[in-house]
Amino acid sequence: MKPVGFLAACLFVCSYASAEGAEDDVKAPLLPKDGEAVLLFLLDNSASLPPLDPEVQRRDAIEKIYTFLEGQPYRLVLFGGRKEVHLDQPQYYRNSGQWTDFYFAFRAAQELTKEYPAGTEFKMVLITDGKIDPSPAEWADQQVPPGADLRTFSGDRTIELLGQIRQPLYAILIGQEVNLELIQRMVVAANGEMAASESAQGIADFFADDGMLLRRFIFRIEADEGLEEIRPMVTRIATPASPKVELYIASSLLIAVAMLVGVGVRSFPGAGDREVVELRTGEAVHVAVDRLRRVSSDVPAWSWKGLSLVESSKTAVAILTAQENSVALPPTGFALEGLDRTSSALIVLPLPELRERLEVLSRDGNKDEQIYALNLEYVAKDMEEPRVERLLMSSPAERKKFSASDFLRAKVHLLHNEKLGKKLTGACVVYKVFGLKAQEQELRPGSKVQLGRYEFRVDELTKGGRKDFRLGLSYERVPSPLFLKRLVPASVQRALRLRRSHERVVR
Repeated sequence: MKPVGFLAACLFVCSYASAEGAEDDVKAPLLPKDGEAVLLFLLDNSASLPPLDPEVQRRDAIEKIYTFLEGQPYRLVLFGGRKEVHLDQPQYYRNSGQWTDFYFAFRAAQELTKEYPAGTEFKMVLITDGKIDPSPAEWADQQVPPGADLRTFSGDRTIELLGQIRQPLYAILIGQEVNLELIQRMVVAANGEMAASESAQGIADFFADDGMLLRRFIFRIEADEGLEEIRPMVTRIATPASPKVELYIASSLLIAVAMLVGVGVRSFPGAGDREVVELRTGEAVHVAVDRLRRVSSDVPAWSWKGLSLVESSKTAVAILTAQENSVALPPTGFALEGLDRTSSALIVLPLPELRERLEVLSRDGNKDEQIYALNLEYVAKDMEEPRVERLLMSSPAERKKFSASDFLRAKVHLLHNEKLGKKLTGACVVYKVFGLKAQEQELRPGSKVQLGRYEFRVDELTKGGRKDFRLGLSYERVPSPLFLKRLVPASVQRALRLRRSHERVVR
């Protein structure tokens, strides 16, 4: 009987040990494959949390969640209070925990991460009703300040711990009685202010996608909705992040910007465009700006921007007249009040008359006039050609920055520089404006001129074409909404306009 009794006792002990071991079986951790993240489920096991699914047993509900992952590695942290934490033991999911302490749950998750190689990616998934309720006895050794509210202190310590863990945190909140402010603080601490902002989560939810920055981190379900509502949440969390939503938004913005730029630069003119005015010698042409008119077929049938020709000077902004040559070089735009009497008389003279007058002063003038004429010619000869050209070709607006005395010296310089004189005194277009801003200017290649609200540079003045002269005016400054016509390159503007040429003949 003794051997039989001994054998029975051994069988009883082995069967008990086997049952106890099955009850406390801990799942061995699976290592993630390339590109996979380990999901750390932190499941609230307190008595206040409703069942995950009213129609499924508690442990079966956990096993059902695992199937949503399709083989992706996971770990489980069941938590209530500090002494109610169970790792990878779904059999303890009984909703019997007396406390709800997030701090010790995340501390257990932090220890789990140390079991994996450095660089392993984790995603923490917190499933809870969001009610924090720590045990005073379990926090007795945690240096809680006297009189401090334990819920607030525990929440602050949890926020601090999440900042140290530095792993993404997703929250699935069950029911309506949720401390949403604390959950939002936890999500921000784990994921960063920008990524966890309400706007970023709202955009991600709108597109039903998790991007690289625009992700949804907080999900909510009712207490009786069950696993069918949890499944898409867990699947979405487990799916690797992709920049699809950011690319979609970026491409939408690019399309919107392209449309805005296209609308802003569609009409002629723009940067790099030019107008060609055809002129007959001595015949005045009246030029207006921004008048609705029909234009040639290589541009839109109608246009209301840029230059056009009108019949009357009453509606014109300027009058242009071509001349074979001009030696007047009027001092338009200079302040002549500061000049002495002799300089004032000389500066308005055309070049031939200026030469004769200087010879008279040098030969027949009194001593002061002779000295003045000699000094003027001496200083003028010494001027550099680029400065002379810049002074004589400057627009009336630019001449406010220069001295009238320097302009006079530049004119005298041409009397002794035949090459530059031929360049600057050949064919020109006389530009005249009447009214309160009356002025006269000679236009040659390189000159700048203001016509209405546009600023031009003369880039061509040649003989030929359908009339005697072609005057090419290149747009230097084009007002436009948001400065698009100044900022967008000319080649891009032409492409957006679907126009082959960047010039047109003014009619």
